[in-house]
Amino acid sequence: MFEVPLRTAPRLKAVGQHMSTLKPRSRRRMSVATQVFIGLGLGLLTGLFFGERAAFLRVGGDIFIAALQITVIPYVMVALITSLGRLDLQDARNLALKAGSILLLLWAIGLAIVFLAPLAFPDWPSASFFSTSQIEDQPPVDFLRLYIPSNVFYALSNAIVPAVVIFSILLGVALIQVPGKDGLLDVLSTVGEALMRVTGFIGRLAPYGVFAITAAAAGTIDVGDLARLQVYLVLHSSLALLLSLWILPGLVALLTPLRYWDVLRAFRGPLVTAFATASLLIVLPVLAADGKRLLAEADPETSKPDPEAKSAIDILVPAAFPFPNMGLIMALLFVPFAGWFIGAGVDVVDYPIIAGAGLASLFGGTVLALPFLFDLLRMPADLFQVFVTMDVVAARFGTLAAGMHVIALALIGSYAMQGRLRVVPKRLLGFVVITLALLAAILIGVRAFYTHVFVAPFTTDKVLAGLALRGEPQPHQVFRAWPGTQALRRGATALARIQDSGVLRVCYRGSDYPSAFFNSAGDLVGFDIELAHRFARHLSARIEFLPVQSAKDAARRLDAGGCDVFMSLLPIAPETTLNFTLTQPVLNGAVGLVVEDWRRRSFRTWRAIRAQSDLRIAVADEPAQLQFLSQLLPHAEPLRFTDNAELNALLAAQPPAFDALLMSAEEGAAWSIRFPRYTLVTPTPILLAPFGYAVAAGDSELLTFFDAWLQNARSAGIVDKLYRYWMLGEIDATRPPRWSIARDLLGWLD
Repeated sequence: MFEVPLRTAPRLKAVGQHMSTLKPRSRRRMSVATQVFIGLGLGLLTGLFFGERAAFLRVGGDIFIAALQITVIPYVMVALITSLGRLDLQDARNLALKAGSILLLLWAIGLAIVFLAPLAFPDWPSASFFSTSQIEDQPPVDFLRLYIPSNVFYALSNAIVPAVVIFSILLGVALIQVPGKDGLLDVLSTVGEALMRVTGFIGRLAPYGVFAITAAAAGTIDVGDLARLQVYLVLHSSLALLLSLWILPGLVALLTPLRYWDVLRAFRGPLVTAFATASLLIVLPVLAADGKRLLAEADPETSKPDPEAKSAIDILVPAAFPFPNMGLIMALLFVPFAGWFIGAGVDVVDYPIIAGAGLASLFGGTVLALPFLFDLLRMPADLFQVFVTMDVVAARFGTLAAGMHVIALALIGSYAMQGRLRVVPKRLLGFVVITLALLAAILIGVRAFYTHVFVAPFTTDKVLAGLALRGEPQPHQVFRAWPGTQALRRGATALARIQDSGVLRVCYRGSDYPSAFFNSAGDLVGFDIELAHRFARHLSARIEFLPVQSAKDAARRLDAGGCDVFMSLLPIAPETTLNFTLTQPVLNGAVGLVVEDWRRRSFRTWRAIRAQSDLRIAVADEPAQLQFLSQLLPHAEPLRFTDNAELNALLAAQPPAFDALLMSAEEGAAWSIRFPRYTLVTPTPILLAPFGYAVAAGDSELLTFFDAWLQNARSAGIVDKLYRYWMLGEIDATRPPRWSIARDLLGWLD
């Protein structure tokens, strides 16, 4: 949710007075909110019309997101210091003790709803390609450095928002009793105004930024993903309405003499305005005025509000603005949703991190909080672009909840600072029962609707099966069974035979996702296959792809001269060299485990895995992998499979005969796409292993040639490009184009 930052309480009053003197213009200028909606609509149309041709606009979206972050951290410091520094000591004490307690209560309610919301996610199959964020060795969360600003300049330069917030609060509180502080606060207010002008300029670019982000997303995102995203919008909007129309005004009526309908009626105008503009700042003066008017009407003895109540409203409304509100807290719902969306659900044990680090980061807004949480939880950073697209709509409901949050804090806080709060146990019980019933109705209703009425199909497996070779293939022939009449080639070295015959014979292991498999068009594709085509092109040779069932079968074929190279990534380990001569590492892959979704939490760390008894680990029947398993998990029982056909049967069986499947993380992610009831886990600490290809034992001439080519391919970025395409699923224009109006309806594009 993007909002214009707070100026200070006196500044807000001046804004309100200035607004009251404005004369209506004869010609109204289109508001930024309207322009944003137009940008959203045009972006959707552009993406649907041009399809993946609109992907280049993502650069514009990245620029806009980076621009939004320019003033956030400096403004957080200025707003907190000036807001707190202008208070007197008594107001600060009351604010800290009473209003602070109410603020904590509101935060607790918001976080409870966010953490209960995943119960509404439908049980849809979900999985995604491997992401390098899954193996980035993130150190454990250093809460001392996260919250204690021992070096504020380090915190500023590394965007450690919680520490910056703590420093700003401490400095603002310290200024309360500093004589001659007005000069410094005036300077900081001027800096804040300058930052607001920068933010206002960037805000005027919002229609263009939203257009670029939406067009790129609508042009490249899978149709099935679009259907899944509506779960977030429906759930977020429903919960925001529950907070805005029942929980927060009901809490005011429960704790104060004010009545529920009076609260809604008094603030309906500014709340509708906040919803329409997605800006809380512009209605703050009106909220303060309406709050004082409501307090006056609630007192039967006088038509004027109590002076102490008026003072409390004047303090609480502007002071509440820099702190995370209910609308911002609701945006944290996107974190567990993102985990569900990519098939890597956020565990309950991670909720304290979301609550602590998320709340502190929200002082800087969602622009800083969500990317920060994605990093902490090892989730793909690209998810933030999805959030920005969704937030164009969700921000309206979030701003509605934010407005009611400020109202609740101001009204309850006013009565609390006067010592006039009341709690009637019977009314409290009724309020809790009704709230739980409404919350349960929303959670159960959303889950039931998307489980039984509208079910979005799982399409990532079709994406994997539809992948095609990125480059132009060499002339080749694919054998699905070993040719019975193949003549063995003897007498010359393998390299000499290849050069003389112009034929490179490549052994491959089929159904080896994502390295070597037959796609939906019936073509043999994959990471290993693509590299084989590149290698053959360098040799100016055509290819014969010959199938093998296992590594043992491949070793026998290589020794007999039936094939020249075995293009299947093998772990480079001493045991593997007993049967093959291995190339230098092609890539370093992470060690992963494929487990059932509901068991992923118990496989997060190697220490937790070793503590489990009677573990059955499925593993390829190869000496290197069996030796690795015996060293890594000596008490586990190996369940061996000899080829990918047996692996396929193991994964298809219900219930599974194993607890976890040991393989490289890149391959594990692909198999979890084919069998989405499983998920990939990369236990910490992350273990990396080198993988390479094989030639016949003792064939040093071909090995030297192959190694030199692989070195050149890595230096030229070929291996990295293919890794990103096949292993990470970074699909580009080489993929069969997604449906678009211009191509599929009008025939304007090839």
